[in-house]
Amino acid sequence: MTKYYDLDSGETDRDLDIDYEERLNPQQLEVVRAGGGPKLVIAGAGSGKTHTLTHRVARLVDEGVPPEHILLLTFTNKAARSMTDRVSSLLGVEIEDIWSGTFHGIGNQFLRREADRLGYETDYTILDVEDTKTLMKNCRGEADVETTDQNFPKAKVLGNIHSYCINTQSRIEEVLEEQYEHFVGRADEIRRVFRLYQSRKVEMNVMDFDDLLLNWKQLLRDHDEVRQTYSERFEHVLVDEYHDTNHIQSEIVDMLADRHGNLTVVGDDCQSIYAFRGADYRNILEFPDRYEDCETHKLEINYRSTPEILRLANLSIRHNDHQFQKTLRADRPPGMKPAFVKLRNRDQQAEFVCTRILELIDEGWDFEDIAILYRSHHHSMELQVEMTRREIPYVVRSGLRFFEKAHIKDVLAHLRFVFNPRDELSFMRVAELGHGIGTKRSDKIWMYLASQPDPLQALRDQGLIESLPGRAEGSWRQIAERLVLVREGRMEPPGDLIEAVLDHGYADHLRSSYDNPEDRIEDLRQLADYAGQFPDLDRFLGEIALLTDVSGEGVRVGDDDRDDFVCLSSVHQSKGLEWPAVFVLSLSE
Repeated sequence: MTKYYDLDSGETDRDLDIDYEERLNPQQLEVVRAGGGPKLVIAGAGSGKTHTLTHRVARLVDEGVPPEHILLLTFTNKAARSMTDRVSSLLGVEIEDIWSGTFHGIGNQFLRREADRLGYETDYTILDVEDTKTLMKNCRGEADVETTDQNFPKAKVLGNIHSYCINTQSRIEEVLEEQYEHFVGRADEIRRVFRLYQSRKVEMNVMDFDDLLLNWKQLLRDHDEVRQTYSERFEHVLVDEYHDTNHIQSEIVDMLADRHGNLTVVGDDCQSIYAFRGADYRNILEFPDRYEDCETHKLEINYRSTPEILRLANLSIRHNDHQFQKTLRADRPPGMKPAFVKLRNRDQQAEFVCTRILELIDEGWDFEDIAILYRSHHHSMELQVEMTRREIPYVVRSGLRFFEKAHIKDVLAHLRFVFNPRDELSFMRVAELGHGIGTKRSDKIWMYLASQPDPLQALRDQGLIESLPGRAEGSWRQIAERLVLVREGRMEPPGDLIEAVLDHGYADHLRSSYDNPEDRIEDLRQLADYAGQFPDLDRFLGEIALLTDVSGEGVRVGDDDRDDFVCLSSVHQSKGLEWPAVFVLSLSE
């Protein structure tokens, strides 16, 4: 018997005829059908920008643009994969040749081909966060700068200063004056560390995360043949979340599109929230000035919120000085009006929010339906305390729970050791804050103190101090003075003791060790305010111990068997997420 086999060639007859009119609203359709040249798409929140961008890519391929001639730049790999998958679904064939990915990912693809032009081998390795910190630490030690005091940034802070300089294309002095004023006088020494750091990377054939952008830009700027090759290759360049680009990313995009000008950027100036990472909303505001023949399109139909919420949003941004004017319109039917609740203080705010959450649960809502948003972590402290008291399960998306943060634990360790001088764990945490005092040295100090009748009295023992090497000696003197100061004020309100720790060296430690010291200092000021409710240290530490295990690992608050929690999140962390019920804390701040 003869057998016949029908083998699939891998090709698909594509006779789908995408019905764009059916899939898109008129504003989206206008964007998708727009011709070549520079296009600015102002996409309001919830207006379907990803849906629109996906269909524009599909139309380009549908009309004959080879997928490999399209470059799609996004801000997450997940978004890039999602878009290419949607395009494949629309077209009925697998589209794998589109260059799509994050700026850093695409930059890496460029540099793997061309890095030898910059003095690198193309098999360079990419430093992760810890490797970057280690190399910066080594350069800090080799650069012949004075680092024994707390007026010179540690490796992590140096890395953040360096990264911000790169991403904003700013001079060191400018960044220090703007964000690290306490290091202004050390600009030349910091520059010396950075120069050594740059040369070491080339010697080691490694790049850090920021180099993927900086070196990509340098390739396009300094090598005409490279810029021409890739500008000719990519007939269309599309950029998502353009409002979150920094100066380097904007320049890269401009150079890639300089031959044909077929550049589509999608974003919303009112959603630019990453200035602290170097993003500059002026990139999107000034786009029409850089491209005089630019077409501007607006997506103003919102599919996410009710008319009442959108009206509030429109009114709140109506008087912004710098913006593209737009008015979001709701596709959803009317709903409840947003409630503005005036409260006396944060304690009453916490009580109200918890009461309302429990009412919502009684009305049939689930905990996972509810989110609480705030601008800074410390705004949620009283709320976390109150939710714990009322046994309302919650999870913190914006980082560690308040009492699990390192700086909160540090200060509480000072108070706990003064309250109980036999508390070895608290002592070790405080001691290891000092320069040159690691686990072994702090253990030796503890062994001596523990052998004394009064460990607190022995803190300033001259024999102990003289047994320490130079850098450790200076650090220990400051730590000992701080602990003695707290001991002498032990009968004062606990809030005053927290302020004393902060004002006598610990704030300087935060400034030299972290990239967001003022936020941490504000956390501690907030903790001091909270501690002011208690008449003495005993009551305060007892309350903290009942609320949370401040020396343990972070856990979600609630039954371990639960899978529904109220979500606590900063506004930044909540970007792109949705909940049926949302509270916004401390709105006046």
